[in-house]
Parts: sequence; C-alpha cells; structure tokens
Amino acid sequence: MLKIACFLLILGAYNCVPAKGANATNSTASNNTSKNENAKEMKENGFSKGTIVASKSEGCPYILTVEEYNDSLDPININEFFKTEVPQQVWVKFSSLRRPSRCADARPVSITEINIRNE
Repeated sequence: MLKIACFLLILGAYNCVPAKGANATNSTASNNTSKNENAKEMKENGFSKGTIVASKSEGCPYILTVEEYNDSLDPININEFFKTEVPQQVWVKFSSLRRPSRCADARPVSITEINIRNE
C-alpha cells in the first residue's frame, strides 16, 4: 500500500509541471492580454497614452505628445517626476496652464501624475 501511495504522489507531482512548449505560447498570449488590461485600467483611471521626446529648442527641454490630441505639449514640471532619465513612453495626467508659452510649437501643461508605459 505504501508503494502505491508513493507512486500516486510522484505521478501527481509530475502532472503538475507544465510542458515547456505550451508554456511559451501561453506566456506570450497572457503578456499581450495583461498589456491590454493594463491599458484599459489606466484609461479608466484618467490617464492618457503619451510620448516624450527631447526638444531641440532651448526654451523647452521636452515635448509631450498625447494620442488623443493633435497638438504638442510642453510639460513644465517634468523634472519633479524624473530626476535623471526621462522615459519615452508614459501614461500621463495633466492640466493646461494659462500662461505664456516658453516654446514656439508647444503649449504649456502641468503634469499631475505620470507613470512609465511598458509597450
């Protein structure tokens, strides 16, 4: 009886280990699903998908482009959020400012929240 119990225990443990080929396919599909769920969650929380690029203009160091808008934005307080390196892909919440623009081709905004986007 002890041999049968040990055999069933080993067989059960062996069946719990996933196959390598199936796991690789499932991880890619689950990774895409998690990105879609993350994007949906961020949009529900009021974030917008944005891209930050370094500007060539001396007055404004960075230009923020948001998918939902056609114009370029000048994030005046981006250095409060990132001390060293500014990421390119971000989720951002911002508010427009009623002040003179320091860039010729971007309007000033104040970032209220920002997160790095992994896409």
